[in-house]
Amino acid sequence: MSIVSDAVAGGSLQAVATSAHGVLGRPVVIAIPALGYPIVCPAGSVKASHLALIIDYAAALMRGEQTPPPSVIGDSAPVRISGETVGLVAVGHLTGPAHAQPDERAWLEAAAAAAAVTALLQRDPEGSRRALMRALSAGPPADIEAFIAQARWLGIELGTGAVAIVAQRAPDDESDALPSVEGGLLVDVGDGRVLGVVPLDATPPFERRAEGLATELSARRMTVALSARRRDAVSLHEALREAELMLELARQPEAMLAGHPETYRLLIGILLRDPETLEDLRASTVSVLGRYDAEHDTDLLATLQAFLAHDGSTTETAEALHLHRHTVGYRLTRVHEVSGLSLYESGGRERLSLGLKAHYILEAGSRRPNHA
Repeated sequence: MSIVSDAVAGGSLQAVATSAHGVLGRPVVIAIPALGYPIVCPAGSVKASHLALIIDYAAALMRGEQTPPPSVIGDSAPVRISGETVGLVAVGHLTGPAHAQPDERAWLEAAAAAAAVTALLQRDPEGSRRALMRALSAGPPADIEAFIAQARWLGIELGTGAVAIVAQRAPDDESDALPSVEGGLLVDVGDGRVLGVVPLDATPPFERRAEGLATELSARRMTVALSARRRDAVSLHEALREAELMLELARQPEAMLAGHPETYRLLIGILLRDPETLEDLRASTVSVLGRYDAEHDTDLLATLQAFLAHDGSTTETAEALHLHRHTVGYRLTRVHEVSGLSLYESGGRERLSLGLKAHYILEAGSRRPNHA
């Protein structure tokens, strides 16, 4: 598990060979022809003529041939990716029995598994970046050190935190290329959704890079949202969720009219840490209005949203909804009667405003895509 975990965290084939040699005490050769010349540990411990035999044997295994191994191999394990043999890990004769003992065999097979992971990462770096962001979107990293190491292997330093960015392509956007992010990461995870992180560092200022990236994506007609900064890698899943919720809210114009982005960020923070509190806020304020609308075919929620968006002006609310002022006044009275909260009292208006925002956030969360 240790050797495979190191590979997942971005270790090299040389590190795999070194770990295997340290346990087995024999020369270790990792031959994966697609990645070039074999890795040997210790360096120079296997003759060039013997390496040629090992390479030929690996090629025969890749072709599916049942060929006996050359005598220079003490034991070996195939390296497989998706059921396809792509090479082998071999140990040479040095001391001890010709074939590895059961515990040594386990290490040999672990080295082959680790070599497969490493080969996959090296063969498809873009797929590795996409997998990293999908995993981060799905949940917090189970092993934070391995996550940071894997990001470093991809050229991204996330140990000191980052800002998350989420964008949604326009329906008719068929472009493939995305802007490059200096020191950061931006990938298309499918369905037109783009996820990224911009690490926190001093040069150039991350704010300028993050905001510049958001501007560039917006210029491509994408809907874009940034998270607040997070100062450690443990919080990056939370940052990505925040950005995804802010994006969903941005795609809902009536939600953004109902309040300032920073108020939404504060409530999203409550959702991420204590979802029941936000549910309780909605339930104690606007849920009853939604049920009343559904039962009586009214528009109390829409009238409430418009009234709050127009700073409590009945006249502007009526103009926005194309209604008479008296109709708006009647609806606002019904809001008071149904919810028990008055829009003409500061406490009642504040609770209804927060409840409406909680409603929009919870609705946005229900639309949040799953990138697992």
